Amino acid sequence: MNNKITGLVLSLASGIGAVAFAVLVAGASGGVGNFLSLPSLVFVVGVGYGFTYMRTHILKDQEFGKVLRSNFILAGWLGFIVGIILVGAGSESISDMPAPGLSAATVSVLYGYVIGAIAEVFLNK
Repeated sequence: MNNKITGLVLSLASGIGAVAFAVLVAGASGGVGNFLSLPSLVFVVGVGYGFTYMRTHILKDQEFGKVLRSNFILAGWLGFIVGIILVGAGSESISDMPAPGLSAATVSVLYGYVIGAIAEVFLNK
């Protein structure tokens, strides 16, 4: 269990540190808030767990974490598609789409991969 906690802390600290460096030192536009989206988080966790829950009756003991990871990633991509549709709904062409909307749509993919990887590590034995 110590390896899991240490690995989680190391990976999250590295990821957050890289984002903070890009925003604060390298002068990337926007801010750390660009990576925070409650609707994306709720979508990924809700849809991903819902897909997994539908299949719990056929899962074996060691499969739950792996299937949950796969479904979180799928939910992230589905959230991306939903976000692109919402951003593009009011646009006449791709060049009219607002850049912040496109970046917000990609946050759900990031959440899907990160939450999925963490879930697989902690739920598989």
